[in-house]
Amino acid sequence: MSATPVTALQEVANVRLMLQQQAHPGAKNPVTVCRQVIDCSIQQTKLISSRDNGPGIDTGDILCEGYLTRAALLPSATPQSNPWDWLAAEQAWQTPGLRATFQPQAAVPLSEPPATEPPRPTAVQVPAEGVCWLGDLSLLQTPGVLPLSPRAVFAGASLLMVGQAYGPGGIGLQVQPELGEAISFALKPNRVLVLETGDSLNLIAERYGTTVQTLRAVNPDLAQQGPITTATGDTLNVLAARHGTTVDFLRKLNPSLLRADGHTTTAGDTLKQLAIDYDTTVDWLRLYNPDYDRWPRSDPLPVGVLLEVPAIRPSDPLDPGQVLQVPLIRPGTLLNAGGWIYLPPLRGVSAADDLWDVDLPLDPPPVTP
Repeated sequence: MSATPVTALQEVANVRLMLQQQAHPGAKNPVTVCRQVIDCSIQQTKLISSRDNGPGIDTGDILCEGYLTRAALLPSATPQSNPWDWLAAEQAWQTPGLRATFQPQAAVPLSEPPATEPPRPTAVQVPAEGVCWLGDLSLLQTPGVLPLSPRAVFAGASLLMVGQAYGPGGIGLQVQPELGEAISFALKPNRVLVLETGDSLNLIAERYGTTVQTLRAVNPDLAQQGPITTATGDTLNVLAARHGTTVDFLRKLNPSLLRADGHTTTAGDTLKQLAIDYDTTVDWLRLYNPDYDRWPRSDPLPVGVLLEVPAIRPSDPLDPGQVLQVPLIRPGTLLNAGGWIYLPPLRGVSAADDLWDVDLPLDPPPVTP
């Protein structure tokens, strides 16, 4: 272990956390600036039931509470980096008992701007997602590997609270430095998977009852995109099946597949009818026409509105030699054994969520005796 000074609880620390630190926590499209590696001394306090669900907490999660003993920073992960570097025994530990601080780089101006103060240092804040390893931290080694400890728990983690439980004054001024910052997180069993030889997106999706698209959504590294050149016989349907995606997603990646002049609505046009006319879906039309994302599919649209619509039908042959963006990791591609990926939560589907957009049959006329 590192010779860095530690808090009184370091020798009983029993969990290593790795949390994604975001530039703007809670943003619609958060950007990870670094990874926060944290040692904690925690106890498992509660099994989350359906009545306790909330932000960051799902049924079956385990609430963990305790104190942070030390923390360090790692750069954002890349496909080439060691997937277990956060489990290395030796880290660049910062102040004992406190979250590590990240110093953003100042933007390079295109011209001489007026003098401004440098970016402020930041620390990981709620909400933050990541993983945890609950076990004997003395088993950790450098470089980082997953220890051979069958009784240890490797799971997802969602940060719920971090800070000074006693406050900055009074007894907190004396007690808090000895204990470290209080921390609370949800341990999420069965939300991460250690990859084995032969694993692919198709195999994992079938095993866990999910889809390739969902696995990519929770693992951005698996959603890398790159160019391909179309060949004779290629269609959007063929490319979507080959690369484990949808026609709508291919259209989203390739704006050239949109009709340049759009569609100007006429009397009687509806989203449902336009989806039929252009061989697409109502959801796709809503995606590219956000002003109408809550417009009922069978209600007439205003006349004279210009809408984005597809230029090419899914079954139409594409021109050979056309360069298109597609997901690079195919559903059948073998993934690197020994790494790990996130698994999506199991969710129940409520039919009531979309009742506003269902074409309900007309009530039959009353029967007269």
